[in-house]
Order: sequence, then structure tokens, then C-alpha cells
Amino acid sequence: MTTKTRFRIMPAALLCLIPLMASQAMAADGAALYRGKCAMCHGPAGAGRPGAFPPLAGRVGQIAGNPDGKAYLAAVLVNGLHGPITVDGQSYKGFMPSFRALPDEDIAAVLAYVGTLGNSAAPAGMSAQDVASVRAAPMDAAAVQAKRAALQTAHVIP
Repeated sequence: MTTKTRFRIMPAALLCLIPLMASQAMAADGAALYRGKCAMCHGPAGAGRPGAFPPLAGRVGQIAGNPDGKAYLAAVLVNGLHGPITVDGQSYKGFMPSFRALPDEDIAAVLAYVGTLGNSAAPAGMSAQDVASVRAAPMDAAAVQAKRAALQTAHVIP
């Protein structure tokens, strides 16, 4: 291979690497996504707002430790959650919007980050594939509520 040929191949090879490097640089940042999409309701540390928005800190990681709990958490972000719920004996009658427009990677990153709030142990990992499998079976508000009730009865949701 001549020097002239090498200099033609090298720029082409570098151009092929740019999209790969860009996609890694743009990988979902769960903390930033949480601050931009969730913190205004659930608070910067996930403590919630009494009567309006439930606490997430110390709960999400625990719920995600169970495969059904992990699927439920993804279902809440993909489908939203409407209607009354009880968390730690406190009633909430809020409205959690659907974040269906976010890519699976972003939803997984937010859930992985929120799982670290208030926990000393590492939370169960959430992957884009976990979110994609939930997204493939859309749920209405009643189905999300029914899933929550079943998981509370099974003590998956504290």
C-alpha cells in the first residue's frame, strides 16, 4: 500500500468513526433527564411533594429488584399513571404523564438513575430492552393501576 493510498483511507476511516463516537457521547444521561423531566414534580432528590407527587427515593430501586416490579416501573413511564395511589400511607391523586415519546434508552437511563436515589445498595439494572418489551404491549390507565395493585398485594411495591 502506498503512502498516498493510506492518506486516502485514513480520512474515510475517521469519518466512519464519527457517528460511533457521537452516539457514545450522546448516550442517555439519567441524572440530566431526571432533572429536566421529573424533578419539577418529584423533587431534585426524589422526595416527592406531599399529597401531589409520591416519593421515588428509596423505593424505585427496591421495586426494580423484582422483574415484575421493573416491568411496572417501565410501564408507568411509557404509559403514564392516573388515579389515586397510596405510598407510605399517604394518598396521592396526581397525574403521571406518559413519556412514550422518549427513546427506550432514555427511559431506561432515568429509571436506572432514580433507582440510585436514597439507596445505599446498587439498584437492579434497567435496560432499553426492558423498556422495549413493555412498550410492545401498551397499557391503559386501568391496566397500569391493576398491575400496581397486584404488585402491592405481592409486596413488590412497598
